[in-house]
Amino acid sequence: MPECVFDTSFIAYANSPLVGEREGNLLNRRLVAIRSVTTGQSRVRYNQKLLTEYIAHAREHRNDVVDQFFELLDSAQAIRVPRNRLCRTDNAKAENCGWPSHDQHVLAAAIGGIDVMIHVTEGALGKCSKKIKRVFGFAINHVA
Repeated sequence: MPECVFDTSFIAYANSPLVGEREGNLLNRRLVAIRSVTTGQSRVRYNQKLLTEYIAHAREHRNDVVDQFFELLDSAQAIRVPRNRLCRTDNAKAENCGWPSHDQHVLAAAIGGIDVMIHVTEGALGKCSKKIKRVFGFAINHVA
C-alpha cells in the first residue's frame, strides 16, 4: 500500500469549512489527498515533530476530514516514525536537492516508506520535487 507524509501547512490549509470546497480548487485538492488516508487507500507516516505541528496549527478541527485525519493518527493504520531528523548523509543529499533544512523532519518521516508521496504547499518544497524523486524516490504533490 502506498504511503504519504503531509507537511504541516498542507493540513493547516485543509482545515477549513467544507462549504469552500469546489471540484478542483485548492481546498478540494488538499482534502482529496487527506481522504486517501482516511479511506484506507494509503497510509500516513508521521513523527513527533509533525504531530506537534499538526496539533499546534489545527487546534480546532473545522471539518470532518481533518477530524478523521487526527483520529487516524491514533490508530494502527498510521505509521509513527521514531526519527525527527535526517542522518548526516541524508541531510547532505537533501540540501543538495534544495530541500529547506527547517523541513527535514518531513523527509525524515518519509525515509523507509513504501511508494511515498509527500504532500506540500510551500513553493520551495515543490521546486525540488524532481531532485527529491531522483535522489530519495519520493514523489512530491505540490498543492499551492
